[in-house]
Amino acid sequence: MPWETSVSTVALNTPDKRLALFKLSQLAEEREKEHNGVLAPKPVREAAERPLLDLLSEYLQDVESRGRAITTVKKYRKILRKLFARCRWLKLQDVTARSFCQWRNQCGLTGKTTNDLLACATTFFDWLEGQRMLTANPLKYVKRTDTRGQAQFRRALSQTEVANLLSHAPHSRAVVYLAAIYTGLRRKELNNLKWGDLHLDAPQPFVLAPASITKNKKDARLPLRPEVVEALRSIRPADASPFQFVFNGQVPRVKTLRKDLSRAGIIFIDESGRRLDFHALRNTFGTLLAVNHVPLTDAVHLMRHSDPKLTMKIYTDASQLALSDSLAKLPSLVVCVGQRAS
Repeated sequence: MPWETSVSTVALNTPDKRLALFKLSQLAEEREKEHNGVLAPKPVREAAERPLLDLLSEYLQDVESRGRAITTVKKYRKILRKLFARCRWLKLQDVTARSFCQWRNQCGLTGKTTNDLLACATTFFDWLEGQRMLTANPLKYVKRTDTRGQAQFRRALSQTEVANLLSHAPHSRAVVYLAAIYTGLRRKELNNLKWGDLHLDAPQPFVLAPASITKNKKDARLPLRPEVVEALRSIRPADASPFQFVFNGQVPRVKTLRKDLSRAGIIFIDESGRRLDFHALRNTFGTLLAVNHVPLTDAVHLMRHSDPKLTMKIYTDASQLALSDSLAKLPSLVVCVGQRAS
């Protein structure tokens, strides 16, 4: 075609010259319509005919091939399939900003949850656009829910609650909780930690979480407090191999954590609706750093955050900060009794 910069070869699959010319003219007409925007490109038309779940499977295969964790891929599959069903999206033509917003308005889910769903769906449709299977992301201009002023999803344990949890949980799980609270390591990272990653006999003991198990895919060297070193030694088998998992399935899920919290007299969801799941132990780590006046730069590195705002806003439970003590440090300023207005 005149506007194409390179010559393309097309198989017409016929020995009949007249039929070949007819097919060629049809192809040329189709290309011209595509060029003028009258007809969508062929890959877009083909994708429009496929079930949305087929396209999702292709997307997830690509996500997995790019090195994302299997658990992450499973999470994307689960939440996107649910979203498609709830919005009644069977094919790409069903996906509209209006249908998403109508579902969001009546779904009853929290703003954080709907924002997470929107982010996952947007990433999927961006991928389809990048693969030339979609001309434009239908959710591109959908605004996120404003969650300012809403209570945080999680809270941190107080120091008293931490002590109670550690004293009431079985020893093997108490060691997991202690390690999580003093390192900020996530569930997946703890689950995949091996004895060879722990350097308990170094002059300054540390854990070196390899990039293969960390969320940001970077090696993480974290110092270990003496209490953590002692606790880890108490569960290390005498014949432990460097390639053996440290916690060997002992990182508890929510159901088990709730039982341990109950034994310790700690409520799972407080009066503000904030919960104490396993990731709340990471919030506890961040809050302990803040409460004990650890410099922000150090706290950001220990939390392994790329943005200090995450450390300050999301992983610091402000209800545990000694704000009255901080206010008391200001100089005393008073209004004289009996002072007259000028």
